[in-house]
Amino acid sequence: MTDLVKATEDAITAATHLVPSDMGAVEAMRALARKIDAWDQIVEWAIDDAASQDGKRPSVPQNDNVSISAYLKYCDQLGLTPAGRKALEIDKGGESGGSKLGKLRSVHGG
Repeated sequence: MTDLVKATEDAITAATHLVPSDMGAVEAMRALARKIDAWDQIVEWAIDDAASQDGKRPSVPQNDNVSISAYLKYCDQLGLTPAGRKALEIDKGGESGGSKLGKLRSVHGG
C-alpha cells in the first residue's frame, strides 16, 4: 500500500461510527487515495509517451488540482477529520451518542 492509501485504510478502521450506508462514500474516498498516490507516476508515463511522439502534449495534465480537495471533502463528510468530527458531533471515543449523527441514525434506522 502507498502512504495515502495506508493512512486512509487506518482512518477507516479507526472510524467506529461508520455504518454500511457510508460504504459508497468510503469506496469513492479509497479510489481517490489510490489516484492521488499514483498521480506522479501517471504524469511521468504521459510525459514519456508525449516525448516519443515528437513533443506532443502529454495526455494528462501535469497537476491534478481537484482530487486532493475532493478527498478531503469525503474525509470531512465521513467524520474522519477534526472538522468533520466536530460537524457530526462525534465524541473522542468515536461514538455519536446524542449527536446530530446519532439522531440521524435513529431516524433512519442505521
